[in-house]
Amino acid sequence: MKRRTAVYAGMLIMAMMGMLFASAGWANDVAPRITREEVKALLGNPNILILDARTGSSWSGSDRKIKGAVRVDPHDISSWIKRVPRDKKIIVYCS
Repeated sequence: MKRRTAVYAGMLIMAMMGMLFASAGWANDVAPRITREEVKALLGNPNILILDARTGSSWSGSDRKIKGAVRVDPHDISSWIKRVPRDKKIIVYCS
């Protein structure tokens, strides 16, 4: 049952990220996946914004967080989407 819930949560987050790209005007762009190593190489780059889109207990119960990442609520995209700078590359991650 937990696995099914996690799968549904993952699907929901991916759908919401699609809405994020569409509402930000990036609907025609492809959001490529990047590896952990690629993210590590980008840490500290002022032109990169990392968004942590994990929900409640997934975020609070984790001891693994990317330093400098901004936590956003994937269930409330409309409250933060307008504050996402358009002049930076965005990396969104979740569990």
